[in-house]
Amino acid sequence: MITLKDLANELKVSVSTVSKALSDSHEISKETKEKILNLAKERNYTPNNTAVNLRRKQTKTIGVVIPNIFNHFYTKILSGIESEARKKGYKTIISISNETFSSEEESLLYFSNGSVDGILLAPSEESEKLNKADHILELKNKEIPFVLFDRYFENFTTDKVTIDDFDAAKNAIIHFKESGRKNILVISMLKNLWIGKLRKEGALSIHKVQLIETESEVEMAKEIEKKLKTQKIDAILALDELSGIISLNAVRELKLKIPEEVSIISFSQGILSKYSYPKLSTINQNAQNIGIEALKLLINKIENKNLESVTKIIKSSLEINNT
Repeated sequence: MITLKDLANELKVSVSTVSKALSDSHEISKETKEKILNLAKERNYTPNNTAVNLRRKQTKTIGVVIPNIFNHFYTKILSGIESEARKKGYKTIISISNETFSSEEESLLYFSNGSVDGILLAPSEESEKLNKADHILELKNKEIPFVLFDRYFENFTTDKVTIDDFDAAKNAIIHFKESGRKNILVISMLKNLWIGKLRKEGALSIHKVQLIETESEVEMAKEIEKKLKTQKIDAILALDELSGIISLNAVRELKLKIPEEVSIISFSQGILSKYSYPKLSTINQNAQNIGIEALKLLINKIENKNLESVTKIIKSSLEINNT
């Protein structure tokens, strides 16, 4: 990262001169200002407001980046973050990546300018799909405290808070088996996410199951209907809430009895499953606790420098309802 000293050395002027020029000080001549400003632009210099704020005291503000505001799961996580932040005397600024790498990168760049003391991030689907994490690693280079929550990258060593994805899926399959279900279908729209892969591995770890993975809601509905019409499926495990609702609708449309003929369990803590009919049996991801623990971990990183990376696992719970 380019610094004031780098600019000063290249132009053979003092650091003070560069600083004043970038602040549009009247003490610096127009010609010198232009040279400094042009070089700063050419070298992609950004002010190190973090250092300034640390000298002045902390901002007592946390930046939060979520992938999707329409997912009630993230709303609950935000609720946990907000409640814990207030207890600790911090404010939050929320940014939404809309599942895109570019928006996520832009948000992190903005938060990196010293406007916040630390960052909480759930990576976007596009970032994971493209395996792009350099913009997150740059936070480490800038020594900006950050914690990933819910989602994270494989083989990425950093602070994170997530649920027991592998075990949660495995335990759902065990429940199906103990309930006498033999022909289990696992469905997922999380094929691009590492947590989706973990859930799939958990489901496949102890029992042979059939699998549908797709990124399209329409394709998911078609594939489920095809399976139900051509094969004897007596249980469905949805690795995400939307897949769970789609499977519930497909089973109902074919007039199969729930749960007598087909039982359904879905990862969820969203509003869709809460008001579904019949009410979905779910793997409760304890979203609010994810937010609380992520905020606690970040504050600890802010107030105690040079700590080793920590992974906090929030235990999920299987809630059997009407499916």
